[in-house]
Amino acid sequence: MTSFTTVQTAAMQRALRAAVSPDAPPGPNPRVGCVILSADGDVLAEGHHRGTGTAHAEVDALANLATTGASARGASVLVTLEPCNHQGRTGPCVQALLDAGVAEVIYAQDDPTEQAGGGAAALEAAGVRVRRGLCAQEAARLNRPWLLAVTRGRPMVTWKLAATLDGRIAAADGTSQWITPVAARHDAHRLRRQC
Repeated sequence: MTSFTTVQTAAMQRALRAAVSPDAPPGPNPRVGCVILSADGDVLAEGHHRGTGTAHAEVDALANLATTGASARGASVLVTLEPCNHQGRTGPCVQALLDAGVAEVIYAQDDPTEQAGGGAAALEAAGVRVRRGLCAQEAARLNRPWLLAVTRGRPMVTWKLAATLDGRIAAADGTSQWITPVAARHDAHRLRRQC
């Protein structure tokens, strides 16, 4: 089993928080965050994916780093999903990382898609140290609907139903307004926001 430092774990936790930034939509693409660490373990930059057609998290972090005038040469990149190695609406993150001269990439979970997967192997073949699995469960939880869609070919469905013990949704005489307590209604709204 690969061991990770406290600094690397904290950086991956930061990348997971970046992935759920308010400007990062919950779909249809995965939510991805990235943090770039110096050789000394200092945070140099972070980034996240903001949706279809926008820069991926790694490219966003590299762009944010460039605004400071610093270089990613020799740095470690921590990202919540394996860097992609294909040309789509945006270029391959693997090439951007190689061009930047990073020394190490640590990612939480493999990309299960045939089109975008394989980035780790390409980075390793180019001499970049690659490690996987840091905070993998948290990253998988973050992208549960996306993972289900790409691995099973179907959407994640959430069914919310409020009913009384006798199977009704209101009092027979029409007097009831709510059959659920306040906490349950708040929870239902939280689920709606996630969907």
